[in-house]
Amino acid sequence: KNPTEMAKQKGHFVEGCIQNGIRKEKAESLFALIAPFAAYGFNKAHAASYAMVAYQTAYMKANFPVEFMAAVMTAESDDTDKIAAAIEECKRLKIVVLPSDVNKSGIGFSLESLTDLKQEDLERSLSGTAVSKVKQGIRFGLSAVKNVGLSAIESILKARKIREFVSLLDLISKVDTRLVNRKTLESLIKAGALDQLGLRSAQLLILDQALEESHKSAKNKLAGQFSLFESAEDMGSLVLKLPDVEELPLEQMLVFEKDLLGFYLHEPPYLDALQKLTKVVSCKISDLQEDHIGQRLVIGGVINNVKRVFTKKSNAEMAFVKISDGISDIETVIFPATFDVSKDFLLKDQVIVVSGRIDKREEELSLVVDKINLFDPETAGDLLQNQNSIEIYIPMGTDISVLQNINRTLRGFPGKTSVTLLLQSNGELRRMNLP
Repeated sequence: KNPTEMAKQKGHFVEGCIQNGIRKEKAESLFALIAPFAAYGFNKAHAASYAMVAYQTAYMKANFPVEFMAAVMTAESDDTDKIAAAIEECKRLKIVVLPSDVNKSGIGFSLESLTDLKQEDLERSLSGTAVSKVKQGIRFGLSAVKNVGLSAIESILKARKIREFVSLLDLISKVDTRLVNRKTLESLIKAGALDQLGLRSAQLLILDQALEESHKSAKNKLAGQFSLFESAEDMGSLVLKLPDVEELPLEQMLVFEKDLLGFYLHEPPYLDALQKLTKVVSCKISDLQEDHIGQRLVIGGVINNVKRVFTKKSNAEMAFVKISDGISDIETVIFPATFDVSKDFLLKDQVIVVSGRIDKREEELSLVVDKINLFDPETAGDLLQNQNSIEIYIPMGTDISVLQNINRTLRGFPGKTSVTLLLQSNGELRRMNLP
């Protein structure tokens, strides 16, 4: 897959063919068939195999959607962006996706009967679907939580075989705390895997005390120190009352969930705006590919991070702003002139719409911004009218008949929308604004 190297081989190939009795014209036509494979090529067997796999997976998704999506999420379990995309697809398919739970989850993704769950359990669905036509949902495994290793999970699964955990202290007293250590427990609490046992704020407050009580109980067991009225089994059922405190602020829980899971269990305040962005943008961040490099696009998302810097030449302030559409993110480059008129609203968790050119920096796609708007769902229609333009990309070597068809179509349907042709010429992308 190296076009430059392939071009170097043409002379050797043609010369070798001539030496073996093949005419030069025939040799060149043969090489012309081979050359495209320096980019990417499908032979018939490869294409047929792909077609079969495409049909088989389409059949599975159409007839066994819950099992199919569980398999997809298992295969992509190490990629939080793809997991977020899979959850969005489950929303579309109305499949219930349930969060990690120390009393329900296994190691990885698993199928779970919905008929045995309470309504409050169903309302915690990550896919926003509490009612499903099918009787099964997908449950996140405990391995989805950062800082929770396989040995810790196995200890939790072994401890709950007899019955489900009823409290944080009950959990701690039954697991091996050398494996399920403080960091693991703290991560499980913050990620919501213990939500059925109490408020996260209350559990975090008594975590150290619960560990201490459990260690004392374990030492007493080893020393044989039982009271006259309790058995060894009773000693395993410790009680530690949760403090009466308010739950953590939503903003704090969102930070914990994003950090430990890579996605949100709770609905962030900007979710509604993100969902309405699709009416304004020309491309979603999660759909961006290297093919978009050089193109001018309108994208939008919520601000995750703002890094302000000063230029070396003029000491003017500019910024690198990372935005996300809820599935993927991209870094936007905002130069001084644009930054100066937008810096007041470039704040974390603000939803913005930006237009500019797709570039590649340090092996990652980025957007060089020339215009920014703070997104307001109520005025989305006005914003769309202000950005009412169409760009048509014309690849190098496009037949003249295609250009003639474009010209006839545009002339046949006149309107107020501006049209720009993006022409590939000598490795550069030229813009031609049409009247």
